[in-house]
Amino acid sequence: MLYTIFLYQQESGLLLYDKSFQDISAGKLDLFNSFFSTLKSFVSELVLEGYQELKNIELGDYSVFITAMDEIKTDLVIIADNEDYKLVNKLIPKFIKILLEHKEIFLNWEGIKADFDVLNTPISELILSQKKLIGDKSLIEKPDLVLKSIWAHKKDLSLQAKENLIHEKNLLLSKLEKITNIQRKLGISKRLLEISERLKDEQSFFQYQEDVKLLEDNLKDTKIKLKYYLERIKLTLSQAIKLLGSKSITEGSYRDVYLNLYSFSNKLKNVTTDNRWREYQNLAKLLINKEEVSAHELSVAITRILHMNDDIDYYLN
Repeated sequence: MLYTIFLYQQESGLLLYDKSFQDISAGKLDLFNSFFSTLKSFVSELVLEGYQELKNIELGDYSVFITAMDEIKTDLVIIADNEDYKLVNKLIPKFIKILLEHKEIFLNWEGIKADFDVLNTPISELILSQKKLIGDKSLIEKPDLVLKSIWAHKKDLSLQAKENLIHEKNLLLSKLEKITNIQRKLGISKRLLEISERLKDEQSFFQYQEDVKLLEDNLKDTKIKLKYYLERIKLTLSQAIKLLGSKSITEGSYRDVYLNLYSFSNKLKNVTTDNRWREYQNLAKLLINKEEVSAHELSVAITRILHMNDDIDYYLN
């Protein structure tokens, strides 16, 4: 089976195009993002090493085929089962023909990846014409074997480099136990994932890969809730102002605004990297204790709330 095709820029190792023929559900793909990132990084390193002719590198049960195309300053990389070695080699000239038919895209490329979408149809048709290369398997069926094979091709770190990474790992683990902020935990977990990859620590790699996925999901969920509370803040405050009529601003009922704004600040506390959440918590307290402040102070607070940025990412950066 043929699993995936990559096109890399020769000079930079930049991934220009990739197309997968694997059977991977969205959930599993998200979970194994770090695994595929490591795989792509490894292949990019191989390309940068300067292969000038067809090469075949084994990764367990799989093979990585690298073909340099100097005419378009691009390297074609194919990952397939070892048993399909001969069939893939026969197809490579046909791949090259397709790519050379679109030579101008490669030579005149200005950094827009969508420019390569024109390759989707001819490449798909070529693969689909070879039934033996089509299947329902995936590289993530044996991620540990692929990972070990990748690491086997990489040079071992020096003893000092290993000790430094282990020391950093222990410091990060100590920090991780003390914090609840999702963004900070995510940043630390991503670094632990990088360290485990460099140390070739398989168990830790997959553990932190899952941790990163869970934290990213948690962050997405929190952003959804923040957006909900922000919308409710604006709505309930507008309703409270409308109900004032001829009354003074200090006579308004802001209980619902307070509840949503306080909830917003508490959620924000778990994801922001600064103390901005305190500002909104103080505004919420001011609304509920409006009898203790002047009409001017209350008016300023209400104006600030009404002008809160609608972009949730604004509060996270």
